Amino acid sequence: MQPDLSVLIVTYNSRADIARCLQSLQQHCTGVALEVVVCDNASADGTADLVAASFPAVRLLRLADNVGFAAANNRAAAQATGRHLLFLNPDTWVDGDLATALVRFLDSHKQAGGCAPRVLNPDGSLQRGSVRAFPTLTTLLYDQLGLSRLFPRSPRFGHYLMTWWDHQQQREVEQPMGACLAVRREAFAAVAGFDEGYFMYFEDVELCRALYDTGWKIFFLPEARVFHVGGQSTSPVAASNFPEFYRSMYRYFRRHHGRTATLLAKVLVTMGEIGKLFTLLVLLATERLQARPTYWRSRRQQFLSHGRVLLQHWCY
Repeated sequence: MQPDLSVLIVTYNSRADIARCLQSLQQHCTGVALEVVVCDNASADGTADLVAASFPAVRLLRLADNVGFAAANNRAAAQATGRHLLFLNPDTWVDGDLATALVRFLDSHKQAGGCAPRVLNPDGSLQRGSVRAFPTLTTLLYDQLGLSRLFPRSPRFGHYLMTWWDHQQQREVEQPMGACLAVRREAFAAVAGFDEGYFMYFEDVELCRALYDTGWKIFFLPEARVFHVGGQSTSPVAASNFPEFYRSMYRYFRRHHGRTATLLAKVLVTMGEIGKLFTLLVLLATERLQARPTYWRSRRQQFLSHGRVLLQHWCY
């Protein structure tokens, strides 16, 4: 019998997280026919061996090289047999039957190309930016100036990350976070899957934009929920992955806003990075009085990484 939902998980050095994710799916997602496909992106920490030994029912794909998040998801989707696809990060877990909620919604809303649940931090609070609008020069300006954080409840300044909205109602949204995104198989095929020109970052934005541009709708489901840690597979290599964010962002801007807008985006990022470097200089002087920054080994590493972006991002 064809599964109702294929859960596709791309792993990269995810040994610390994948067991909890898979165990929670086995325990709670029992209301629909489910298959789980794990595509390991050449992890060096034994992630694939753990999955093979502890979860024999999971279909495991071992890649010889790290082909990137978008390409690995496409390879997992090519092996999947479910009517619908759920792209799920390994640093997530559920405490309810998420799969049934997603499948029932897609089955009853034929215009929906995808849907996504409420994404929560480990402490149960709403994760900032779990649903977003498509990025524009205006939203980038508000972010670089810090206005989106200063005035999160403003419909203008909080527009991009939708922080102005209470996330209590089911509604159409432009771009849910790719950490947990269900997509109708025919919609995924119609847009030819993830754009593999993105190694990591913005591949979920591009997918949602492609669905939107071809007439599919994406919905937020407040009644469904998933917990998400965030940054687990990238934090050990934050310094090298950090520039990849801007490389992907500029690729998205060139594709959807043109070269002039991309040039202006680089100007805005330059202004923002200069401001961050001055702030980090102050933080460096008082580093011993602070907790270690999230995702970074030290303030020095964070400072040097921002400096590298400032020097190199014009070439992206």
